[in-house]
Amino acid sequence: MAVTEATPIGMAVARMQSARVRHLLVMDGTVLTGIVSSRDLRRLLTRGEGSPLLAEPVRTIMSEGPVSVAPDTPMVVAARLLLDQRIGALPVRDGEQIVGIFTVADALDALLAMVDGAGR
Repeated sequence: MAVTEATPIGMAVARMQSARVRHLLVMDGTVLTGIVSSRDLRRLLTRGEGSPLLAEPVRTIMSEGPVSVAPDTPMVVAARLLLDQRIGALPVRDGEQIVGIFTVADALDALLAMVDGAGR
């Protein structure tokens, strides 16, 4: 799921809630320019400035230049990036095209599948 840099923060929040996601990619056409996470939104709201800023564009709170991975990146490498960078999601790029997003939940699912498979 993606939004543009000009998307109002309030609209981004609504999209995240309706899609039940914790991360939104921020795009300028086909170019990834940032990512907005539920953590970014929590910081905004805990400052007590939430309501007036909901009309501001997401570019004001997005994390610019997000770390990304290629589709053939080993899951262990991607999971290590999430841990080391202290982030919750990695856009997956094939060249400049976004083909997916790898999250902490995906890493945990893969780990559990490995553990479940080894226990059989």
